[in-house]
Amino acid sequence: MDRKRRKVFIIILLVIGFAAIELPGIFFVMDKVYPFIFGMPFLYGYIFCWWMYLCAVFFYGYKTGWGKHSFFSNKKDR
Repeated sequence: MDRKRRKVFIIILLVIGFAAIELPGIFFVMDKVYPFIFGMPFLYGYIFCWWMYLCAVFFYGYKTGWGKHSFFSNKKDR
């Protein structure tokens, strides 16, 4: 995958992750303890799973050199 497509792909993955963490629909199950996810109440398990997803996306971006060049750099610097 070329660099530009990879950057767009990582940004889309990040937007999905942040949108899922900030989802207002989660408040419909806010005061419920059941079901448990990984032995934690649902809300904590839900946030933990998406947090792990975002960590994986950031790690992928780090390993592929995403954001290595400054946004404001000149084209001849690249």
